[in-house]
Amino acid sequence: MIGKDLGRFAVPVYFNEPISMLQKVCEIMENEQLLVKANRDPDSYRRLALVSIFNAVQYNSVVGRKLKPFNPILGETFEYVTSKYRFFSEQVCHHPPVSAGHAESADYELYLDTNVTTHFWMKSLEFRALGRSHLTLKGHDEHYVIDRPSTYAQNIILGTLYLDCGGKSTATNLKTKEKCVLTYHQKGWSDSTYGLMNGYVQDASGNNMIEITGKWTEAVSIRDLRTNKTELVWKRLPRPEDWENLYCFTTFTLQMNYLPESLKVVLPHTDSRFRPDQRALENGNIQLAADEKFRLEELQRAARKYRAENKIEYKPVYFVEHYDKENKETTYIFNGKYWKDRETHNWSHLSEIY
Repeated sequence: MIGKDLGRFAVPVYFNEPISMLQKVCEIMENEQLLVKANRDPDSYRRLALVSIFNAVQYNSVVGRKLKPFNPILGETFEYVTSKYRFFSEQVCHHPPVSAGHAESADYELYLDTNVTTHFWMKSLEFRALGRSHLTLKGHDEHYVIDRPSTYAQNIILGTLYLDCGGKSTATNLKTKEKCVLTYHQKGWSDSTYGLMNGYVQDASGNNMIEITGKWTEAVSIRDLRTNKTELVWKRLPRPEDWENLYCFTTFTLQMNYLPESLKVVLPHTDSRFRPDQRALENGNIQLAADEKFRLEELQRAARKYRAENKIEYKPVYFVEHYDKENKETTYIFNGKYWKDRETHNWSHLSEIY
């Protein structure tokens, strides 16, 4: 078991928190104002710093969390629409489980996926990211490729369980060849070391131009090495009242299961908000959640068996698998059809997955 990929193991429902992985992918959008600020900054080094910090502070949402999101059903979807941007995600693969996401606004376009492997290291679980995030800043026609650090569930056998980040992540501006390398330091014996990170934005020749320091759990600053000017660019929002009894969700995450009547009539039946086991868990009905989770898993197995026996290759509805020759990786590109289907309320081609 040690060092093996545990991505295919199912867990009892009481190990879950009441959101889907598709919704967890959306948590990165809590700090999308950093992308807006980056797109409107005339300095390419500062833009790269803001893009890198945006990628880093998404992990602030894991603070205090000890449970895992529901594994999405193949074909499950989730949307999150605001006056500033719109986000969409779809479960595009079941083995390995991959959730693909896409966000767009007047300032940027972002796509990413959750292709990870899970490894058991005696005292911890490591979630090693395989896919990379891709971002375009529309005001500068710049394409960024962003690696992600590993995340860890620490003290899984003894002690207080917590989630942490470790290793390095690199963000590259493919247009200018400038890079930002961030190092994530795992927590030591003192709680004061939790969330520490630092790094540099480098020019195309590898010279340090901007220093980044802080904690992805609290606040992050940049120092321009050309002027020695320091600026606080991100600070976490206050936690919700009684957040420890709300799965340690941020205010942003707490909104994701909100389902008013006005939203019910526009969402597809595949949206995560309609998932019965997840909704039962949110409502505190553990037995119903467990029963529904088992029923849905059996439906998935039956559907997978049917496709195998009839030699049917599953293809995502709203993403297209694409091999990126420049970056030598397989990615999923949003085809844009979801928003067209939403306008016409035409969901008849989507499978009945619940």
